[in-house]
Amino acid sequence: MRISYLTGPRATAAALALLLTLAPQASRPARAASFIVNGGFEAGFAGWTRLDSLGSDGTFFQQSGTQSPVNSSSVPAPPGGTFAAMTDSQGPGTHVLYQDFAFNVPTNEVFANLNFSLFIGNRADRFAAPATLDFSTPTLNQQARVDIMTTTADPFSVAPGDVLFNAYQTRPGDALVSGYTTISVDLTALISSQRGQTLRLRFAEVDNISVFQLGVDNVSLVSVVPEPSGVVLLGTGLLGAGLIGLRGWLRSRRAVVA
Repeated sequence: MRISYLTGPRATAAALALLLTLAPQASRPARAASFIVNGGFEAGFAGWTRLDSLGSDGTFFQQSGTQSPVNSSSVPAPPGGTFAAMTDSQGPGTHVLYQDFAFNVPTNEVFANLNFSLFIGNRADRFAAPATLDFSTPTLNQQARVDIMTTTADPFSVAPGDVLFNAYQTRPGDALVSGYTTISVDLTALISSQRGQTLRLRFAEVDNISVFQLGVDNVSLVSVVPEPSGVVLLGTGLLGAGLIGLRGWLRSRRAVVA
C-alpha cells in the first residue's frame, strides 16, 4: 500500500480547502428547542392541566403580587413576569399541575435541561414524605415533588413504573419556607432513552397537616445541539500544518537555487 503525502503549496492549498469547507459549520450557533409552553403562566394555565384529588380543598391558582390566593399569606412576588402558579387552600388536599410534551429532537448529540423556580411555603411544623400523594389516609403527608412521567400513568401516581425521573422532592428536615429557588436538572440521559416519546412534566403538592403553598414559575425544558467548536480547532490545526509545510518547501527550494 502506497501512502502519498502532500507537501509545499499543495499541502497549504489542501488545508485551506478543508478549513473553508468546515468553516460554515463551525460558525453556526448552537440550536435550541423548547418543549414547554406558557412556562411563566402569563397566559393563565394555557397548555397546562390542573387536577385535584377527590375531596381536596383548594387548587393551583394564577398568583401575582405578594399574597397567596386564598389565605393572603405573605409570599414572594413571581420571579418572572407578573404571574406564577401557586397552590393554596383552607383544608387538606392533593393538587397536580402537568403538561405533556414530545422529545422531537435531532439524533445527534443533544444536551437537555429542565429549569423551574419553586417557592416552598409549608405552614406546618414538618415535612412528611410517604410514597403516595394521597392526603386522605391517616398517614401524615406534607410534601411537594416534580416528576417526569409516562402519559399513560395516573396523574397522582408515584409508582416507579410511572415516574421516569424525579427532579425534585421535599424531605423531612428541609427548610419549611424558602423564597423562589431556581432549579436546573440535566435530562440528557432521559432524552437519549426516550427520544420521540411523549412524556409528562408534573408538579404535585399534598398537605394534610396544615396549609402548604407551592409556587411554580419560569418552567422550561430546552434541548441544545452544541456548537461544533472542535471543528474550528481541527481546521486551525490543519491550516497551521499546511503553513509549516509551505515554509519547509520554500527553504528547500532556496537551498537548491543557491
